[in-house]
Amino acid sequence: MDLSEASGRCPADTLARQRRHTGGEAAMKFGILFRPQDPPNAASIVQRWQEILAAARVAEECGFDGLFIPEHHMMPDGYLPSPWAALGALAAITERVDIGTTIHLLPFEHPVHVAEHGAMADILSGGRLRLGVGMGNFPAEFELFGLDAKQQVSRFEEGIEIVQRAWAGEELDFHGKHFDIKGRITPAPVSPELWIGAMSEPGVRRAARFGCPWPTDPLHNIEVMRYWTEHYRAAGEEYGTSDRLAVNLLRDGWVGDSLEDVERVWWPHIRADHWFYFKQVPRWVAEREPFLEGVTEEEDFQFDRHRRDRLIVGSPDDCIASIRAFQQAIDPAYLIMSFRMASGPSHEEELRCIRRFGREVIPAFRTNRTEEGATAAP
Repeated sequence: MDLSEASGRCPADTLARQRRHTGGEAAMKFGILFRPQDPPNAASIVQRWQEILAAARVAEECGFDGLFIPEHHMMPDGYLPSPWAALGALAAITERVDIGTTIHLLPFEHPVHVAEHGAMADILSGGRLRLGVGMGNFPAEFELFGLDAKQQVSRFEEGIEIVQRAWAGEELDFHGKHFDIKGRITPAPVSPELWIGAMSEPGVRRAARFGCPWPTDPLHNIEVMRYWTEHYRAAGEEYGTSDRLAVNLLRDGWVGDSLEDVERVWWPHIRADHWFYFKQVPRWVAEREPFLEGVTEEEDFQFDRHRRDRLIVGSPDDCIASIRAFQQAIDPAYLIMSFRMASGPSHEEELRCIRRFGREVIPAFRTNRTEEGATAAP
């Protein structure tokens, strides 16, 4: 698909209310995490990327604040193995949105390369890079790079420190367990942010210790998010980093005419995705997820039970109510949505969803600033 085919722009008056750089300011930012997959064997991965870039343009036009991509290796469906070229492409076709990763697998790349590649992505975007990093959890990926998964924590933490110091412009003289580095990166980035992903209490404490925003996982329910958020913010108080912390909430969702509409169009795709993280690569904290009790096969994931306090789905009013519940529970700085999964829905349906979310959901969370103070957006 040619990028010029991404038609159907959002109404100009809607955009004027939403854009943060034209007099309005968002209390909470909205992003999209794209899923660059073409199952089963990536036969149409070129077309899939053209569709992602088209969706990225539509998302910026419709008032989203950020565009994000993931990373995994050796996936037969073409899952993105390196974010750098894709970040450059997103920087080139957009003007104001953040561009970033949730998550770049930092242990698999030399941290000096990460600092340099990140600096260039930040420069090309004019200071819009938000680089979320994580440790990785697939043993086969560590084997691909000849690394010992038992050393992932120390390697990850050394990498974080090196990237932070390199971006700060330091002349590095670093001697650790995994890296010996002497020198300085150039050119310097403009204003990147480093985010640290986590799905555990030690993980959120690590993010707080390094003074970094925390991108959550999209899987766990609102009570798990609340529990980890409390530990994250308490650790920030302990380490003296509270002023630098932010919760960036990842959620899967779909806006339609009704819950029944979403269950028909979207639910089969997300059920398959969440089943993968239950059966193939267990990532759920089962003791905090009572809905998992008795689940033995994919069909045991039932939409009405699974969606509650977890997914952002339904009519625009349903989505707004779910988002407000998460705001009250954890007060996120960012809500990063995934709409289209690996198997669907279609590109055309994805574009309709993005436009409708931008037109009928995001404006409920915008504010307009006046000389007398902040007032609700119309």
